[in-house]
Amino acid sequence: MTTPRRARLRGGSPSRHPGRAATTSGPSADSASGGLSASLHRVGQLRIPELLLFFALIFETSFGLPLPANYLVILAILVLAMTRKPQFDLGRMQFLIPLLVVGLFYIGMVSMFSDPTEFAADWKRRIIRMMLTAALLFVMASGRIHMRSALTGFGAGLAVNAVAFYAGFAPDHYGGVLSGFFEDKNVAGLAYAAVGVLMVSLSSRPVPRVLLFLGFGVLVYLTDSRTSMTAYAAAALWMLIAPRLPLLGRWLLGGLIWVAVVVASEDFSRIGRFSEREGSDLLRSRIDAASEIKVGQAGFFGNGLGEAYVYFDADRSTWYFHNSYWTTLVEGGWPWAVLLVGMTVAIGLRPFAGKLTSHEVIAQAATIATLICAWRLGEVLFTMQWAIIMAFALQARLVADGAIREQQSGVGRKT
Repeated sequence: MTTPRRARLRGGSPSRHPGRAATTSGPSADSASGGLSASLHRVGQLRIPELLLFFALIFETSFGLPLPANYLVILAILVLAMTRKPQFDLGRMQFLIPLLVVGLFYIGMVSMFSDPTEFAADWKRRIIRMMLTAALLFVMASGRIHMRSALTGFGAGLAVNAVAFYAGFAPDHYGGVLSGFFEDKNVAGLAYAAVGVLMVSLSSRPVPRVLLFLGFGVLVYLTDSRTSMTAYAAAALWMLIAPRLPLLGRWLLGGLIWVAVVVASEDFSRIGRFSEREGSDLLRSRIDAASEIKVGQAGFFGNGLGEAYVYFDADRSTWYFHNSYWTTLVEGGWPWAVLLVGMTVAIGLRPFAGKLTSHEVIAQAATIATLICAWRLGEVLFTMQWAIIMAFALQARLVADGAIREQQSGVGRKT
C-alpha cells in the first residue's frame, strides 16, 4: 500500500524471443509457438524508433501542455505504427476493437450528460487519454510496434528514471521515495511492479531472467509502495508455481494468492519501516470511507469521468480514490466496471486456457500484479501501463494460437 497523495488534476514485429519457452501442461504449446513465419523470429534486432519512444514514456509531467508528455509520445508511437504493416492477424480477437469503441462511447456519453461536481477532473482530457491508450493496445498487439524493442526501451527508461532520481536530476515529491519523472509514487510503483514483470520476457535464459526480475524488484522496493511490493511478490509466486500446475491447480493458486494479499494488507502494514505510517494509514482510511460512500451514491451508470475523488471540508483538501475498482464504478457504473475488469481478466489471465507458453505465463503474472495494484491504487485500469500488459498478453496468445494452428496444419499434410 502506498501513502495517499493529494489529488493532482492530470491532463488527464513480435515480442516472442527466439529461444525455447516452457509450457505449463506439456510440450505442444511451446513446440507449436516455434513454428511461426520468419517475421516472428526477427526479435533479436532492436528497432531504434520504438526504443527511444518507449524510453520517453517515463515522462509523466505535462510541461504546460494539454496532456502529459508521455501521452504525446503515445501519439507519436501511433503515427509510427501507421507506417508499418501488422505482423499478426487479430482473428477472432477483432471483436475487442468495436467492444472498446462502444465502451468508450458509453463512458463519454455518461460523462457528457452528467453534471460535474466542483473539483472533478476534466473528463474531455481523460477520454482523449483513454482513446490513445486503446489505440496503443491494438497497434502493439498487432505487431505494428516491435514488442521487444518497446519493452527494452521502457525498461531502460525505468532504470534511468531511478538513476536520475538518486543523482538528483529527477523530481522528488515524496522525501526520497522513488518517483522521479513519473512524479507520483503510485504511478511509479505500478510501472515498476506490473510492467517490470514483462522484462523477464527479454531473455529465454534462466540467469538473465532472474537478474532482471531481482533488479526490478529492488526498484519496486525503492518506491516504498506496499501494494506494489505485494503485487510483485504475487507475480513471482505465479511464475514459479503456475507452469507446473494443471488448470484446476492454477485456479487454486490464484485463490490462495488472493487470500494471502488480503491477509498481507492487514499484517504487512505493521512490519518494520511500514509501522511508522500510522498517520498516512489513518488518512487513507478516511479517504476509503468517503470513497465508499460516493460509490454507493453513484448509481448503476456512474457519474462520469473525473468524479473518483473525495473532498474534506475540514482542511479543504481533495484526494483521488485509492481503489481502481471503485473508480470504474463511480465514473462509469457497473457496465463500465464489468467491461474493463472482464476484459482484463479474459485477455491477461486466460482463466480457461489449458496449455500455456512461458510468455503467456509472464502475461498472467503481470496481469495479476496489475489487478492487485488496482485494489489499493486509484488509477490502474485503462492506463498506459495496463495497455502495454494487455498488448503483450494478447500478442502472446496470438503467437501461441497461430503456431498451434500452423503445427496442426503441418501434421495434416504429413498424414
